[in-house]
Amino acid sequence: MKICGACERQLPDDAFSEEQRGLRRSIRRCQDCIAAGNELVLMKRGTARDEEDFCSVCQLPLPIAMEESMLQPCCMKRVCNGCFLSAKKCGILKNGCPFCRTPIAIAKERELLAMVTERVAVLDPVAVCFLGYHHVRGGYGLVKDPKKVIEFCQKAADMGAKNAHYILGDAYRKKWEKCSTEVCSDRDLSFQHYEKAAMEGHIFARFTLGVLECKEGHRDLALQHFLISAKMGHKQSMDNVKILLTGSIATEAICAEALQEYEAAVEDMTSTSREEAKQMGAENIRSFII
Repeated sequence: MKICGACERQLPDDAFSEEQRGLRRSIRRCQDCIAAGNELVLMKRGTARDEEDFCSVCQLPLPIAMEESMLQPCCMKRVCNGCFLSAKKCGILKNGCPFCRTPIAIAKERELLAMVTERVAVLDPVAVCFLGYHHVRGGYGLVKDPKKVIEFCQKAADMGAKNAHYILGDAYRKKWEKCSTEVCSDRDLSFQHYEKAAMEGHIFARFTLGVLECKEGHRDLALQHFLISAKMGHKQSMDNVKILLTGSIATEAICAEALQEYEAAVEDMTSTSREEAKQMGAENIRSFII
């Protein structure tokens, strides 16, 4: 018995073609769903950005480039650089958080970490995920520790942090790429976490799935992933759609529609203050609070 990734029914093996039986559950479709053109659940969920992806101050969709916004250690809200610049100009920043107004003019990483730890104590999933992420990099005085990455991010994922799934996908992918055996459980775990993040609207997870599917020869699936993330404003995804057009995987009509939605998404992320902040540079914006 196998579960179809489109209708989600548990069906006998002979309900699937030999090719489909060899695929992961999430991308497997029964013969009935293929005949009916039923879409995979993986491609139906997470096709738009959720409220986490909007600036906590101006309420515009956050820029996709991470350096164009900052996660605040006091409240774990992400604020775009444009709002930092506007707050500075209006004289309301005063070295404090533009969202909750907590003073954050702190140069020492351990004091910033203490603020995050306070959020962890009240079970803030973003704060728990933050600790996991910085065990990857060794930032904020934390040591690099792959086990801690998985421990904290699994906890954050269980609490609903979609970015934690993405980090876990990366963590298991690193283990999988070092695996010498053909069958590797870390590969399955990596895909599972990327897929969970993607179905919650995580742009980078969606893009990563497209890249992985392309490497595995599933270019039709890769196109579907790239189309979703391109329509949310991700440039590399849009570039890959164009590449797949030259390879006859995408059509002119599909590419034109994706480009139109990509440009609309980029426009939605644009404001005068953000453009000015981008011209100033992320490091200059960060200098407002350190």
